Amino acid sequence: MTGNVDSERAEAPRVIGPLAGFAVVAGSMLGVGIFLMPTQVAQNVNSVTLFLAMWFIGGLMAFAGSVACGELGTMMPQAGGDYVFQRRAYGPSMAFASGWVLFGAIFSGSIASMSVAVFQYQIGPLLGVDLMAPVVGGITAAQLCAIALIALLTFLNDAGTRVSVSVQTVLTLLPIATLVVVAVYALSVAQPVKEVVAEAAATDTTLTLAGIAAAFLAVNFAYSGWLNIIYVAGEVRNPGRDVPRAMLWGTAIVTGLYLLLCLAFVSVLGLGGVAALGWTDAGSGLAAALGKPWLATTTLIVIAVAIVTSLNATVLASARVGYAMANDGAFLRAASVLSGPRRVPRLALWIQALIASVLVVSGTFEEVVKMTSVAMFVTGALTVSAVFVLRRREPNTPRPYRALLYPWLPGFYVLAAVAVIIIELTNMFSGKDNAWFPLLGLALFALAYIGHRLLREGSAP
Repeated sequence: MTGNVDSERAEAPRVIGPLAGFAVVAGSMLGVGIFLMPTQVAQNVNSVTLFLAMWFIGGLMAFAGSVACGELGTMMPQAGGDYVFQRRAYGPSMAFASGWVLFGAIFSGSIASMSVAVFQYQIGPLLGVDLMAPVVGGITAAQLCAIALIALLTFLNDAGTRVSVSVQTVLTLLPIATLVVVAVYALSVAQPVKEVVAEAAATDTTLTLAGIAAAFLAVNFAYSGWLNIIYVAGEVRNPGRDVPRAMLWGTAIVTGLYLLLCLAFVSVLGLGGVAALGWTDAGSGLAAALGKPWLATTTLIVIAVAIVTSLNATVLASARVGYAMANDGAFLRAASVLSGPRRVPRLALWIQALIASVLVVSGTFEEVVKMTSVAMFVTGALTVSAVFVLRRREPNTPRPYRALLYPWLPGFYVLAAVAVIIIELTNMFSGKDNAWFPLLGLALFALAYIGHRLLREGSAP
């Protein structure tokens, strides 16, 4: 009996190659954010130059985080990512808190928000129906469909990592290629970019520090996913080479695509037009402005595929955090078992699906994004800071990849993250509606950390 359990808890097979690793990173990033967040950024800045600069800085920050996580991922090529890194750098209580925030709020919240968004903004318009109308006890059709999609993708990942990443690769390359064509077409038929910049250089928006922070939070959400390969590093064939390459190439290519798309948005719509879209996605607004029904349909389909691709990568990555915690006794022990012939963390996958489904029916897309936004910066800053801690504490530990431009790029990430956290903490007490909502994510982190410390101290001899 013991032998069977040990076999089930053996390492997962290493089936993720270079292209699949790139697809996990790029596909994770290419979700709902690039289509919904440009409008939020445009509402908080007052020039096209600053609008594009925010997206460039967001890409630079993701790249800076990638070089740091590339080093950590090659040092510790295991399932779990942030949880594994932070446990080694800061101890079990900090890792426990970050693990639970990641698994219970950030990842599950992202899964919930993207699954609702794809039916609200893409599938509904494609079918010509309003999926946001309540159907059962106030629950909308979009929410019910979102739960079904979460279950479907969980089944896909339960079938094996090889199956999941094969689908991921195909569904990642298709939207990237198509969106490049759409953006280039939009730029070719829009008025010259210089004229647009001149016309839209000024808006009625008053530029504030809080507004810049809010815009950067939106940008950060759009770039989230750049590190997802570290959660499945234990299943990468050659982690010393492919983990950092997947993050660096994935981040660089997606940053270029984002800048191209954002340039197309402001070229066709102007900065004010992008801001006026509200929570209507910029891709649909772009297609409508060009007056091409076929383009509008194509754009909706491509966006829907991109969001599902990001969802699949998030489901794949998040379950490994729960699995890693279970291996340390920080989660249900049963979740540490790799199930089936393809050895997947089945219980962690389905617990994650349950949490995400509860979030789907408990709040709107905007609330879920706000809840996880600041928590993303907290966990990200802690993980990137682990590079500095471990360089000092373990200088002789083998590092197949060493962070590019250390300490400058990792330091840039940490300083930018801390600055945004401070500004957002100030803004939370401004009295504005729902400004306090990110406190839920921070409260979860604090409670998990304090609770774990108290339990450890209480159980110490």
